[in-house]
Amino acid sequence: MTLTRALRAVFLVLFISLSACSTSFQGGFGGGNHTVDSAMPVFENRMETDHFVLQWTNKSSDSNDNIGDRSIVEETADYLETAWAKYVSFFGRKPYTPPGIDKVHVVFRDIDCYGVADPPDEPIQFNAAAWVKNRGIRQPTSAHELFHKLQYAYGYKTKWHPQKPYMWFTEGTAAWSEVFVWGRVSRTCKVDEIFKDTKLDLHEADDMAMPFWIYFVGGNQDHSDNKLMVTLFEKCEKLGNERLALDEVILENYGPRDKFFAAFANQRKNNFWGNCCDPYKCILGPEGNDLVSEVKSLQNKGKKGS
Repeated sequence: MTLTRALRAVFLVLFISLSACSTSFQGGFGGGNHTVDSAMPVFENRMETDHFVLQWTNKSSDSNDNIGDRSIVEETADYLETAWAKYVSFFGRKPYTPPGIDKVHVVFRDIDCYGVADPPDEPIQFNAAAWVKNRGIRQPTSAHELFHKLQYAYGYKTKWHPQKPYMWFTEGTAAWSEVFVWGRVSRTCKVDEIFKDTKLDLHEADDMAMPFWIYFVGGNQDHSDNKLMVTLFEKCEKLGNERLALDEVILENYGPRDKFFAAFANQRKNNFWGNCCDPYKCILGPEGNDLVSEVKSLQNKGKKGS
């Protein structure tokens, strides 16, 4: 094993070990002293929108809890409302809220990941320090965490529980939602890692399985069918089993499951992105770089070197 490959393996272990959070790797953008289970600070600030209640503080003894600029929260509220509108329009279903509560609650504080929306009845939590320091994560992470609430609306963790390993499904589709809503992701590895390491097991890839879900809806080609994602979650709700649901959708739309997965495995090595359409033809990373172009370049180099 080369040193580069060994280092990549170490980082993959770190990604997976932190996978209780939906967008887990901090990337040096502050905070992370407390886990998502730590006691919350007192939130003296509150904002309500049509579908959200957002709370934050600027008076915590832990500076990583604090947000002093109200406009950051206002901006996030707009991002959440945009994602809400797109999900309701496209899926025909509202994100989950607990019985008797009609708005999704959101808090900003110090946690060891960018965001988390688990368990279903708890608020969405965003990392306050990372939110302040890295504007590029705000749009995709907002869409990602709200998509988990949409998953709950289809019965995930509220009526049925997936089979392990399952985060390639739950986190992978939530990562897909980042692209579906905003055309960008919170971490570059969600787009490129599965192509850099073609031996990475898809079912152990967590949110780095996101390109599979682009492939599932045909987003890497010139005609995508995003409605397949709606069909998938409707079948998940009906069957209470995400793997059976996925197998049925693949069979109905693509043919035998094994052939579909084999074709995806092959495209991880060669020509994954064809003449694709929006929002998949240009996926931005948190720093604004075009990750699709980078993967195309990576695969072209691989062909020349083979």
